[in-house]
Amino acid sequence: MGVTIKQIAEMAGVHRSTVDKVLHKRPGVSDDVRKKVQKIIDENNYEANPIGKALKMQNRELRIAVLLLKVDALPYIREGIEEKLKEYSSFQVHLEFQIIAYSDVQKQADLLDRYREEKVDGIILSPINAHEIVEAIDRCTEEKIPVVTVNSDIKGSRRFCFIGQDGYKAGKVAARFMGEFLGGKGRTVVITSDGDEHQSFPFGTREGGFRTVITEAYPKIEMLPSVTTKEDPAIMRREMQRILREEKDIDGILITCGCVQAAGEELKASGRNNVRLICYEDYPEILELMKEDIVTMTLGSGLSEQGKRSIEVLLDKLIYDRNPYRKHLYSEIHVMVKESL
Repeated sequence: MGVTIKQIAEMAGVHRSTVDKVLHKRPGVSDDVRKKVQKIIDENNYEANPIGKALKMQNRELRIAVLLLKVDALPYIREGIEEKLKEYSSFQVHLEFQIIAYSDVQKQADLLDRYREEKVDGIILSPINAHEIVEAIDRCTEEKIPVVTVNSDIKGSRRFCFIGQDGYKAGKVAARFMGEFLGGKGRTVVITSDGDEHQSFPFGTREGGFRTVITEAYPKIEMLPSVTTKEDPAIMRREMQRILREEKDIDGILITCGCVQAAGEELKASGRNNVRLICYEDYPEILELMKEDIVTMTLGSGLSEQGKRSIEVLLDKLIYDRNPYRKHLYSEIHVMVKESL
């Protein structure tokens, strides 16, 4: 049996009300006493009665805003969220989905402020990496509205938790395979969503991890300047056509973003069967391109599972007041080649 608030108070030499203030992060406790009491709480793995809290939450509606970007990952993340929510049927949980065009910073910031003003209980967010979004997230946090980021993360914000792929690590994995596929020499290019300050965080770190390993482990591989697509299939097609036209000796292409189908179709139409194409996720259209030997390898991140985990982490906080064991909950990196299908 775990310790009680009374026992924690006795161990700390304080009144029970002081322990209660520390547990609920209320004022009226000095920093030294707060640290002392929190240390005892942590060492004894104290957890308030979750069943009692859950019973109270069954009597009220929980309103959650889900702000997702209009990218290839969208339907899979949404599916995971909605599927996991079925396990909470005894609670009144209302989801409000908002789909935002890629890089529409102002709309995303405005929605975050709107839901903060409306005092929603929590927010699930695929953020655009811009300072306006950081500030909007922090305003929500100040109002005690937890924000869980999913699929893409954001630098410098006080978001509650991130659920998604470790982009930098996934980029390093892609680089190792690319280096071996090319025998340690050749020319490669990275195609990403954005090259500006609005770039979604994991896309940037995928490229960063890729460039780090290629530079350090495969110095004979030349890396061309990155190409941006804004998650637009038309731009992807145009840029792929340009690359294949201008770079006659290109050996490898890494796509860190969406619109892989458009890229694969252009590569297939070119007849260039000696180009190694590495991308991310296991969408049906990517697997078809892999079967045709157009995509050499893809790295899945379990998008549906990301959606499931995002709603689970948020509801655990809202219903049971449980915090995740860490602020970054990374999904597995699934390496897939034709032979694994």
